[in-house]
Amino acid sequence: MRLGDVAIATNPYELYLDYGVQIQGRSPAPQTILIQLAAAMDFAYYVPTPRAITAGGYSAEITHNLVGPEGAQVLVDRTVEAIGKLWADEAK
Repeated sequence: MRLGDVAIATNPYELYLDYGVQIQGRSPAPQTILIQLAAAMDFAYYVPTPRAITAGGYSAEITHNLVGPEGAQVLVDRTVEAIGKLWADEAK
């Protein structure tokens, strides 16, 4: 969603910071706000980075997530693409 110079994007997961920084850094919006856990799900699933999986720990265990790093990168790319469409007229 676009509100003036602000893009607001949602996702149903709890993203590791690295993914949020990628989205905000690649977004054409002057300000990008990410809202996580924005879905009716029974559990809040973490989306770990490759680095987190290597290090281990609670939120990187397979029992605590449905999407891995590959899926997270798709989420990042599609979110940036969707935000880009909101700013497409400004690029012309």
